Amino acid sequence: MKVLKKIGYIIALALFLTLTLGPFIWTFILSVTPEYAMMEKTSGLFPDMVIYDNYRELLTEGTQRGALLITGIKNALKAVGAALLIGIPVAMMSAYALSRMEFKGRKLIKNLLLITMIIPVMATIIPLFRLFVARQWLDDIFWLSIVYVSSYLPMATWLISNYFSTIPKELEEAALIDGCGRMASFLRIIVPSSYPIILSAALIMFLNTWSQFQIPLILASSLETKPVAIVVSEFMTKDSVQYGLTAAAGIIAVVPPAATALIFRRFLISGMMRGSVKG
Repeated sequence: MKVLKKIGYIIALALFLTLTLGPFIWTFILSVTPEYAMMEKTSGLFPDMVIYDNYRELLTEGTQRGALLITGIKNALKAVGAALLIGIPVAMMSAYALSRMEFKGRKLIKNLLLITMIIPVMATIIPLFRLFVARQWLDDIFWLSIVYVSSYLPMATWLISNYFSTIPKELEEAALIDGCGRMASFLRIIVPSSYPIILSAALIMFLNTWSQFQIPLILASSLETKPVAIVVSEFMTKDSVQYGLTAAAGIIAVVPPAATALIFRRFLISGMMRGSVKG
């Protein structure tokens, strides 16, 4: 029985790695394969010759494709930075109010947060587009970031609020002895020990903002605001598709979120576990 379980575990692990890492490995192989070799009839998975011309072109700002990609990365970073600077403080204050203050409708509001998480983007994108047109907010990274914040604020607030609810009120009451305000005391005493859940919420917001496609596709049409996800998709046109260049751009675009997730994976997992301990 133990042998069968071990074999089953190995098969399941191999299948999981194939489905998750396989597309990235294949994309990287395409990115270093000469364009002419992609259309050859061969049973080999790996190219006879490896080239890095696509990466050199994309990482050189002087080239047209390189300038587009670098601009897209900068736009994505700006949107991520604005979303985090606005979203995390608002999520912390909202979480504090929902977890520590007693007021009518508190539980209803907290439950409504869960409902907003399942609303599809396409259900709200047309009204958002009409609002952006009327207010002349199109192609503005700040207002685009506000949309991102509104999309991921419920999840961040829910996670942080659940964790704040598990903190004994005695700690907060002890801090009030110092004469500080209730909110100030809570932040000074509790927040330093809550950095895993706060960092986890920030990582979720960062990863989702970086990979956004549908929202900026509608609300950010100019080169000055297009994020890297939109820029990479435009490497493929109806007239021609440069597979190697597009694959290399995809690999470069996925490096920042992948590296961030790997570096802070401990906080991402522990934070989500802490944030789900109490509803």
